[in-house]
Amino acid sequence: MPKIVWESCLLVCTEGALTLNGTELSSSRMERKLLLFLLEHPNIPLSRELLLREVWDYETAGITRTVDTHIKMLRAHLGKMGALIVSVRGVGYCLDTKQEEAEICVCKAS
Repeated sequence: MPKIVWESCLLVCTEGALTLNGTELSSSRMERKLLLFLLEHPNIPLSRELLLREVWDYETAGITRTVDTHIKMLRAHLGKMGALIVSVRGVGYCLDTKQEEAEICVCKAS
């Protein structure tokens, strides 16, 4: 189960729930899938096309604001931790754990 520890906050994300310091946050299944994908690829700029293909299983990206909308909603749910999801101009998005010295722990469920 992927976790982020940052400024004494603990964020835990699974496909079924998103919790911050033990309190479940309102989030959609796709927002959680998107965050899980970002957590699995920290500090790597990910294109919108890649996110659409890997998270939404879209064969062709086309012109869509789906990723942007879900990122906006995810940032809102995460509050100050939303600052870890940065826009990469001309590319897409990145979970930037280096800028804030966040600690990411990705643990696989047994």
